[in-house]
Amino acid sequence: MLLSRQLLRAYEDYKYLINRGYNRKPALDLVSSRYNLTSKERLLLYRCTHSDEEIKAVKEKRVQYAEEVIVDGYNVGLTLLSVIHNDEVFICDDGFIRDLGLGKRKEKEEVFDSLLFVSEFLSSKGVKFQLVLDAQISKSGELAGKLRARGVAAVTVKKADIEVIASGKVIVSNDFVVIMRAGKVYDLLNELVSYSGINVVPFPPNPKNL
Repeated sequence: MLLSRQLLRAYEDYKYLINRGYNRKPALDLVSSRYNLTSKERLLLYRCTHSDEEIKAVKEKRVQYAEEVIVDGYNVGLTLLSVIHNDEVFICDDGFIRDLGLGKRKEKEEVFDSLLFVSEFLSSKGVKFQLVLDAQISKSGELAGKLRARGVAAVTVKKADIEVIASGKVIVSNDFVVIMRAGKVYDLLNELVSYSGINVVPFPPNPKNL
């Protein structure tokens, strides 16, 4: 996906509007129309642009380490797969990694490998954890069973985001709504990507690179 100067100007305008309290959807509609954005560019703005107040709130929730966490399984596992496959993935302006795939690999067998890698990484750091998966996604029960067979604490629930938030534990997720409603957040994805040596493009980018 090409990050153009026009997209950067759209980001600046959208950021200006939400910083002044404008509702996200009409602000995004206005900017998308003004700059004739594609659906992917519009999605990128929506997922990766936040007000300064929101960014400050997220920063205050982040922890560098946690003894115990609860993991929003599909959210983390699928984003990690997008990184591995070099899909459209960005470090957003709140510092969290997000993709534009909207869960396109959620029924692929490689989700198991992704979540197993997440589990092994957490175990290597001595972090106690539980993976929470959305039951309504096809084969979630089977996936959780395969993970449990490998010694991973994995469960299926009706609504993973609600379960994660209600746990009161430090959460692992890049879902912005979940992050804003959580008490503390451990940004595991950034740590995994850094550990793996994979480069992820920031958004907004450095204007000099456009």
